[in-house]
Amino acid sequence: MLIDQENSGFVHVKTHPRQLGIPLSRWGRNLISSCPFHAPEETSLFFYDALGYWRYRCLQCGSEGDLVEFVMRSRFNGMDEPAARAEALEFLGGLEQEQDSKKDDHLLLKEVGGEKSKVLECFVRYCHWAACKSPSSEEFLQSRGWNIGQAQLYGLGYYSGDPEPFFSYCMLSGLERHQVSFYLDNLEAYHEPRITIPARNSKGFIHSVYGRLMEDDGKPHPYVSFASGPSDIPFNIQPENSNPIIVEGFFDALTADLAGIPGVVSTMYQELTLSHLLKLKACGADSATVILRREDNRREQEYRIQGYLKMAEELDMRFKSIVLSKDETVDVLVRDKGADYLLDLIDKTEEDTVHTHRRSMLLQDIKENYDAAMGCPPDTCVGYALNNFPKLTKEIDGIQSGCFFVSSKPFGLKTSLLSSLALDLIDSNPILKIIYIALETPRRQIFDRMVAMETGESILTVRKQNEDDAINGKILDATKKLMNLVRTNRLEIWEDYPTFDNNEMMSILKEERKQNSDLIVMIDGLDHLKIDGRLELDDIHERRSFVMLDLYKSLDIPLFLGGELIPTEEGFEGPRPYLRDSDAIYWLDSQNKTLTLSVNSNRLGVSHKYNCPIFIDPMSNKMQEAE
Repeated sequence: MLIDQENSGFVHVKTHPRQLGIPLSRWGRNLISSCPFHAPEETSLFFYDALGYWRYRCLQCGSEGDLVEFVMRSRFNGMDEPAARAEALEFLGGLEQEQDSKKDDHLLLKEVGGEKSKVLECFVRYCHWAACKSPSSEEFLQSRGWNIGQAQLYGLGYYSGDPEPFFSYCMLSGLERHQVSFYLDNLEAYHEPRITIPARNSKGFIHSVYGRLMEDDGKPHPYVSFASGPSDIPFNIQPENSNPIIVEGFFDALTADLAGIPGVVSTMYQELTLSHLLKLKACGADSATVILRREDNRREQEYRIQGYLKMAEELDMRFKSIVLSKDETVDVLVRDKGADYLLDLIDKTEEDTVHTHRRSMLLQDIKENYDAAMGCPPDTCVGYALNNFPKLTKEIDGIQSGCFFVSSKPFGLKTSLLSSLALDLIDSNPILKIIYIALETPRRQIFDRMVAMETGESILTVRKQNEDDAINGKILDATKKLMNLVRTNRLEIWEDYPTFDNNEMMSILKEERKQNSDLIVMIDGLDHLKIDGRLELDDIHERRSFVMLDLYKSLDIPLFLGGELIPTEEGFEGPRPYLRDSDAIYWLDSQNKTLTLSVNSNRLGVSHKYNCPIFIDPMSNKMQEAE
């Protein structure tokens, strides 16, 4: 049966569990007490206000109801139900409060928007009931370590994606269809079954109802809002919260709160903003602790934390930041190690200032670097392997994060080298993605070059049908292979176009880096890249080198840059910034009909890291180490 609308009067708005005269303790955002309805008595009875008024639920015996029902069962258990209800209402001062509540209800609804409040409260009650009837929601919650009883303490519900049953329920509640469509304006846009999450502001009024997919399908943040409205109110926000703990995930906040950790709020995977902190400060916050999941791009994450610190300093709030270990979440941490472990971790974490933040990040990086190094056996390659360049792989310990300048003599061979390395890396590392940015040649030419390398034929051969069916078959197989690499998001070939510049490149690659932790970027024809910014530098090569360093520092991946250098008796000549800023120079040289690849790096302690003869296929120009 749906939650009784007739019982949504004064006891829902005005009555508080502390009026019951029983011992209560604060537990997260809820109140907890010993359960009088089963023996032996256990501290398992929760009083919660997730639906906008106080209810009780025992997580052991399953007893539940509103405060009138609690008084009926605990004080007037021997009476018939009508008489017990009358006694309970009298005990709670029902008649006088009921008259006052009608005025308060009207003012309450007026403050939060009248009809909108009715619609959202109605939707929450409906989904709250539907969760008990839905096997799929129960299975999903169980997969996350939750049961229906625990979930209902926080008002979680279930929406099937079909709005018609809810519209029928609204008619019984006195709401018209057009009212529901107006205030729940996204309800009919999402037809997937979702867990519903009521989000209330500090006064307890619902400002939105979130929906979370039960099947993520690879989506990183599968949340939507069924009602348009402010989205920068932290979930689980509470009044009189002097030290909120800010987490990212919804289940992170729920698990921590159910474990009794006070003041845990969630940004629902939104970026923490000044508006979030202002709303917490309005609830009495004079400090805040942000707990983040570890991201692959540690440098980018550190920059964001510095931004959070500046926002907190603007509001005169003390600030702490904690970045958890890899693959660890607050949800997992609390379940595995308990609430006391997390509280102790927060207590021992030093407050952030610009100085202490940098120091704590440095200490963390040093430890992680050591742990990663000691976890890598001596015979394991640290970077990405190259099957066709085994000696190079051994000498440089694989292709690792860095900025590498690639050039050759004659100059045109550098494109063959980059293409050969790209195909070799893809074949040798099944998890790797290559983005090849062709600024000198059309994308089709690069694609034809790669087909030629896969078949061992010339570019001219792969561009038309051949009299030999065997060759046509090889071309078809190579084309299918490259098409499959594109479909599976392991290879992209970009070409230049009029509006393409370094800022657009940075923006796109940052998003790619978030989706692909194993990424290598090759820029063929760096001298043709359009630069927007760094106008204080007159030299165009200086400007390009600076923006490439910015790109590398932001992405922290292997970055190959193809450009032109000139060898002399004293060494390489060319744009000095590329020689100065590159981690290594890959130089391909042809002398006396012998092709040699060398890798020179002044940054790794040894100038000449690698030097080896290279075999180049005379037809396809595919390169590999000579035996």
